[in-house]
Amino acid sequence: MRNLKIVGVALVMLVVLQSVNKDNPKKVQGPKAFDLNNINNEVAPCENFYSYAIGNWQKTNPIPPTEGRWMSFNVLAEENRDKIQGILDQALLAKNPAKGSDLQLIQDFYKSALDSNARNERSFEPLLPILESIEQITNLRDLNRAFAQLRKVRVSTPTAFYVGVDDEQSTEHIVSASQSGLTLGDKSYYLKGEEKFEDIRAKYVDHIQLVLNLAGVEADNPGRRILELETRLAEISWDRKDLRDADKTYNKMHVEEFDNSLMHIEVRVMLQEMGLGEAQEIIVGPVSYYQDLDRLMNEVSLEDWKLYLKWHVFSSFSAHINDEFEQLSFQFFSVELQGVKEMRPRKERILRTIDGNLSEPLGKLFVQQYFPKESKEYMTELIENLRGAYKESIQNLTWMGDSTKEKALKKLGSFTYKIGYPDEWKDYSKLDILPNEYLQNLLNLAEFRYNRMIEKLGKPVDKKEWHMSPQMVNAYYNRSGNEIVFPAGILQPPFFHPTFDDAINYGGIGAVIGHEFTHGFDDQGAKYDWNGNKNDWWTEEDKARFKELTQKLAEQYSSYEVLPGEFVNGEMTLGENIADLGGLTLAYMACEKVMKTKKDPMIDGFTWQQRFFLGWANVWKGNITDEALRNRILTDPHSPGEQRVIGPLLNIPEFEKAFNCKGTNMSKPDSERIKIW
Repeated sequence: MRNLKIVGVALVMLVVLQSVNKDNPKKVQGPKAFDLNNINNEVAPCENFYSYAIGNWQKTNPIPPTEGRWMSFNVLAEENRDKIQGILDQALLAKNPAKGSDLQLIQDFYKSALDSNARNERSFEPLLPILESIEQITNLRDLNRAFAQLRKVRVSTPTAFYVGVDDEQSTEHIVSASQSGLTLGDKSYYLKGEEKFEDIRAKYVDHIQLVLNLAGVEADNPGRRILELETRLAEISWDRKDLRDADKTYNKMHVEEFDNSLMHIEVRVMLQEMGLGEAQEIIVGPVSYYQDLDRLMNEVSLEDWKLYLKWHVFSSFSAHINDEFEQLSFQFFSVELQGVKEMRPRKERILRTIDGNLSEPLGKLFVQQYFPKESKEYMTELIENLRGAYKESIQNLTWMGDSTKEKALKKLGSFTYKIGYPDEWKDYSKLDILPNEYLQNLLNLAEFRYNRMIEKLGKPVDKKEWHMSPQMVNAYYNRSGNEIVFPAGILQPPFFHPTFDDAINYGGIGAVIGHEFTHGFDDQGAKYDWNGNKNDWWTEEDKARFKELTQKLAEQYSSYEVLPGEFVNGEMTLGENIADLGGLTLAYMACEKVMKTKKDPMIDGFTWQQRFFLGWANVWKGNITDEALRNRILTDPHSPGEQRVIGPLLNIPEFEKAFNCKGTNMSKPDSERIKIW
């Protein structure tokens, strides 16, 4: 890295970029938009903008010993959890809430989680009927039924049948089949030969042995046998880059056709067992995986399959059985795989479990207290401004022909959006939650969610449904609905606040909005039309140009070495990288239009252009352990935080101009810049 002089940026920064009242720039109100103490002036912005913009934050915000990474998302999520903790504490005080009410469910689940004596005493007793059913397997048909039954309680097995939206008929539900069954999450952990992966596999074998010994499961070399079986599953599993390919994974066939193509996997038997016997068609994702699994079903002994299934039952619930099982689960999955140093306090672990399982009832109470009307109004304005910028960008594209542009604009105009929380809340009244049955409550919750999923078959898609909880710090694009969704949880600092300086808001939540819009036009989203159906609306010439541009972006990110000898997977992360580049580009365009209508004073020595890019870096500030980083580059379709900031900036000439970075590490020749949207 070159040691460059800082140009055009104030060298002495003693105050904070504050929220600015839009009618009176001198009046300070609300939370901080950007803290200048985050900036590391020992690094030039044109040397490494990420290290410059948030380098001091990294120094003063080490990863807590209970975490594998610590980012702005984590910080905000913790703030939201503090609010939810207050809601939980209030729920405990409620007197005799009505059976099936949100308050009763929350109160009794919380009571059951707090009762550690009952949990330790009951241990894995609620799992005994499941374990007994596995023990009763005597043939392959029994094994097929066991695979199906375990899906009801969210235990991972090699087959993964579920009810989803038909990609080519987005108003209808259909049964789909994907791959599953790897405890370590990704095939790389089983197949890579480097010493660090061999070490993880050795520790995994030991972990299995410890857990099954504690469970009283008697078997010779259980860890080695399970690792060998899962390694065989890893060998036939598809790579993540192929699993995200909408064309490769859309293989619709009649259930009987799929069933007849397999000798040992009994598709119809499994669907009947799952309550999906009426299904006539199925979409099979990784077809070759099922063909190879069909062979493995017969080649692996029933005793090994039974051992594998018992292990997956305990692996799925270890963190909730009792203190001993929870400690073993933490030691392997958190310490070894994520680099976490300490277990979170019990109350915090309970909160995360309740939030993950009763997220919508909690979310209803969360938004009542913590989501102001002003946020929804400002977000609507931001979204429409970003839509306008996207329209202009499409119209001015030089690589796309008029015919494809017309259809792209039709799709853009058809986007719908949701902000904050659902207009209609899901009904949880049929869920059975008891005040002293923690593990049984988790089983009941799993079956409740399962039943809600299978009940969708044969019913039209509910366009009003949300697929994230309101308190979640995230956002998403739904291909089949052609919609973008922004939960209340993310509509807070540092991403957004109604009183923030516009440049900070556009560099933060504006870029997130643009990111979600662009998912509708990334390498997979672009395969879906304005109705949310998978449908090729491109000319062959434009499709070829688009692929050429996206391939260049994949190559750019694949060049980023994040650990010695380990690189970002540019193909697996391509969709997110396209969305980051498009989102930031569009947010800048929209911000530029807004700023032309305002008097824009310098704030703390920064132009609005510079504040915009500081807002972008602020969203992705963070620290991460090597273990967690390795896990994410193997399993996460998003690039790491530093690459998410720097990657798009190299392709945006406005950044180079804002910080006078021409000819530095943070620039590219114009001929090499990648502009897709």
